[in-house]
Amino acid sequence: MNKNKLKLGLDISKIHHIISRKMDASVISAIDDNLTVSQAYVIDFISNEGKDKEIFQKDLEKAFDLKRSSISLMLNNMEKSELIERVPVTEDARLKKIILTQKSIKLYEKISTAIDSIEDKLSENITPEEIKVFQSVLEKIRNSLE
Repeated sequence: MNKNKLKLGLDISKIHHIISRKMDASVISAIDDNLTVSQAYVIDFISNEGKDKEIFQKDLEKAFDLKRSSISLMLNNMEKSELIERVPVTEDARLKKIILTQKSIKLYEKISTAIDSIEDKLSENITPEEIKVFQSVLEKIRNSLE
């Protein structure tokens, strides 16, 4: 038996938990509301990506690689918490664009600062070249699992 056998899944899982804990703590300390980190990322995504285009549920499913039911549940909760509104588009009443409410727009700056602080910490000792290689490796892992 090879003692040096790769355990990439376990290593990735461990780092995921560390990042999640740090991100949770950072976002929770930045805002008072009962907001999950996933919701904070959604607000961050809509705020950034929504500048240039309308955001729909399918955009979130793709961006966060989550099932329709998971995103739907999160959006329902965000709507109940008055963080987002789903607004029908004129071309197709079945399609609903997702827009941020004033409440989440106010929270965005704090959320963005909290997320950025952890993201900066993650990459502080890594060169741009290493980040490129890392992203390439992550892409290969993702592709091999699909």
